[in-house]
Amino acid sequence: MLDTGQEQFLCGGSTVAELAGEIDIATTEETYELLVSLLDDGCVIVDLSAVEFIDASGVNALVKAAREASLAHRHLTLAAPPRQLSRILDVLALHQILPTHPDVDTARSIHSRLQQGRGGHHTPPQVV
Repeated sequence: MLDTGQEQFLCGGSTVAELAGEIDIATTEETYELLVSLLDDGCVIVDLSAVEFIDASGVNALVKAAREASLAHRHLTLAAPPRQLSRILDVLALHQILPTHPDVDTARSIHSRLQQGRGGHHTPPQVV
């Protein structure tokens, strides 16, 4: 079972992963590997503002990356998901597994507040 108690993890900082274009069967593995590799540096905010399309395999990659984040005691949150993805997350009730925010600044702010409230130190996010 995936532990969705997001606030329980203390991160050393966060990295913003800027994704763009299409996340589909052709790019799913690359997307998943990128997100999981960034977990070594701390929590990950996935900026989806430039994503034009995401299919079921792309959603699965995000869920799998969230599972890996939980196992690594890290957060993985989504920022600026396209309307299509927001609807999928609503229908499948995945917002608890994949917390979403309207933009990267909001995601950073909420993540920072959670970390400060849990005794963590704030490290400015990296952008990749």
